[in-house]
Amino acid sequence: MTVEERPNDRILDVVASLRTHDVSEHHARRLRRRCHAALRTQPRATEVHGIETAPVLRRIVGPALGGAWCLAYLVAIARRVAAVYFG
Repeated sequence: MTVEERPNDRILDVVASLRTHDVSEHHARRLRRRCHAALRTQPRATEVHGIETAPVLRRIVGPALGGAWCLAYLVAIARRVAAVYFG
């Protein structure tokens, strides 16, 4: 379907009539400087010292519970499939 073949749709006509707006160059530079400053103040995710200070819940228990939940879900799916095919 091409643009000429599309059905008469008022919403598409309104959207097509919207003008595009862009921010001024001054505002873009100011926003870019603020974003770069905010990124410089954040700690890096690749720093090694953050790993030792992470709580045990986030490092070990959380992923273990997530893995157990996935395993239980897969076992339940396998049991239902076996019940359909062999039951």
